Amino acid sequence: MSNRIRSSRRTVLQTVGVLGSIGVAAVSTAVARIDETDRDDDPSLAPSSSGTDDPPTEASRYIGVVDRIVDGQHVVLLLEDCETVVDQLVVPVTRFDGIAEGDILLAVVRNDELLTYQRLPEKPTDCPLSGTE
Repeated sequence: MSNRIRSSRRTVLQTVGVLGSIGVAAVSTAVARIDETDRDDDPSLAPSSSGTDDPPTEASRYIGVVDRIVDGQHVVLLLEDCETVVDQLVVPVTRFDGIAEGDILLAVVRNDELLTYQRLPEKPTDCPLSGTE
């Protein structure tokens, strides 16, 4: 009878240990997904449309023209440097406060990520941008 109790305890302890490990892994994964989703959906975590006077180090300023909005989910920005398209950037539509095709932005970009933007009433005629700051 003594062996049966020990086997049962061992089995119970192993089961509790495995279930505890699975629970910790599930909670960690859920928290990571919630954090990632909140960044995409929460406008307060999105880049603001003001304050592009001092871009971060190694960031570049471009004139961004909204080329198209794909499936209402993604905004395709054409990044221009002095009237020349130099890159294309795809950004979730949730990063903007109301955006439409043809909108013109002063965009600050680093490592293919939109850091911040400011709406412009029209495309600048002079070439104030020098690219990398």
